[in-house]
Amino acid sequence: MYRNLGACPLIESVVLIPALDVGQPVWDLRLKYDPSAAAGVPPHITLMFPFVPPPDLTEPMIDTLEILIGNTTAFQFSLTRVKEFEQGIVFLEPEPANPFIELTTGISRRFGLLPYGGDFGSEPVPHLTVGILENVSARRQLVKELSGPVPIVVEAEEAWLMVGSNASRWNVVRQMPFRD
Repeated sequence: MYRNLGACPLIESVVLIPALDVGQPVWDLRLKYDPSAAAGVPPHITLMFPFVPPPDLTEPMIDTLEILIGNTTAFQFSLTRVKEFEQGIVFLEPEPANPFIELTTGISRRFGLLPYGGDFGSEPVPHLTVGILENVSARRQLVKELSGPVPIVVEAEEAWLMVGSNASRWNVVRQMPFRD
């Protein structure tokens, strides 16, 4: 969740499902290898990034998002495999993936957005980023470190709308609970 525009941090918004119970090893590795962790973003599965630019966020828009989120029943998922994207991102893959895909697709349709602005296609790929590393050997080491704690079982009970920047701080705008 970072777009480098020189010295000026770009303030953006994100809709995510926090995965607060992933365990201390994942928290520690994210803090070391993912700049969003140091800026206040917890372990999570992204539903939509970027979401609506913060200056354009309105209460009715956020209420609409909360209603859409609230139509989802709380669910359990497992982080089962350590994988990599070719961009140097090491992540944990959630199973089942379908609840995340359905939520992302719903947000996409309702707000006319594509995950990551469509930079990686229109199909969502649910994942929990642990590290962003250019160095191949460092990525291999991170993959090895992550292999010990998986699988990890997590409860998805809510989604968060956050606003901020990795260069400054991310803040929760609204916590939106799932249906019981």
